[in-house]
Amino acid sequence: MKITQTGSGVPSGRSRKAGKADDASAGQTFRAHIQDGDTPPSTASTGVAPLAALTSLLAVQEVPDPIDPKKRAIQHGDALLDELKELQIGLVEGWVPEDTLRGLAHMLDQPRPEIDDPELNRVLDDIELRAAVELAKFERSSS
Repeated sequence: MKITQTGSGVPSGRSRKAGKADDASAGQTFRAHIQDGDTPPSTASTGVAPLAALTSLLAVQEVPDPIDPKKRAIQHGDALLDELKELQIGLVEGWVPEDTLRGLAHMLDQPRPEIDDPELNRVLDDIELRAAVELAKFERSSS
């Protein structure tokens, strides 16, 4: 097989864009950077973090979460209400959820966070009273 025709290397149907000379000079500039070795020095990868850093991280995790007492009190009230709701659902369905009763009793045994908000204290007192009444009902009916 003999090749008789050579062209510009541009496939037919395509025309060369104006400004190709600029592209060629850009290629020369790029090639010059590669050949000059003007590469930024590579940074050495660091090894594994020292054990002391891990120890201090674990120590920080052991510190109790500094949630303010008001937020903890609200969470306590919400948890009690959730347990009372589970108890209510169980009663409607015709069974007494013993784990809910135990959870309710456990939450009532836990000390409540001290807060300065009298309105929130009143609401929490009402929730705890309701939970105590429900527990007393079940204790009375089971004996």
